[in-house]
Amino acid sequence: MAKRSAPVQKVDFPTIRLSEVASLLRLPPGVKDEKIKKGGKRVRSISITDIPEAGYLSDVESLITLSTEKFASLKKYVIQPFDLVMSIQGTVGTVGVVPEKFTGNWMANISLLVVRFRETKQEQAIALCIYLKSKRGRDLIRKLQKGDTIKRINVKEFAAVQIPELSAEVKKASTSAFKEEINIKARIDDLYQSMQDLRASYLA
Repeated sequence: MAKRSAPVQKVDFPTIRLSEVASLLRLPPGVKDEKIKKGGKRVRSISITDIPEAGYLSDVESLITLSTEKFASLKKYVIQPFDLVMSIQGTVGTVGVVPEKFTGNWMANISLLVVRFRETKQEQAIALCIYLKSKRGRDLIRKLQKGDTIKRINVKEFAAVQIPELSAEVKKASTSAFKEEINIKARIDDLYQSMQDLRASYLA
């Protein structure tokens, strides 16, 4: 069988293969709420709707319960600080970064891919997040996606993509962009609330 390869990327900056600096994890099929009333492990299941437009993930709504044995067998899929999550099925290419601190056990559902960097996790995750949101990154996602009705991204192909090396320049630019996204989103939310207040006050 021919080895899968990522689409040819034309870049003008130093790059490195994603799989050389990160592990890629996807929850196996069939993991579901076992509805255990006593005992077991309660797990927050991350879905695409939990990924914010900007900033770190904060709230994960879906809660499932797994047996102690099942949870132990899935230990490597338990989310760690500064993991990057990306949707790879359905609406593909939505990305977010897990914060340093969060409550309880989290796992990404089967429609999401977890990218876990081996070193400088926070900086690497932020840099990849911003890159995948950029024009270059969106073009790459479009080249990777397959399927007519339901879009999907092959994990092995994504592991083979070239990403920008974490130079001082990339680190500075991505960190700045990540923070600015948060600021812009806050201003958008404020403006939206002002619009809602305006509507509420009309002829009140």
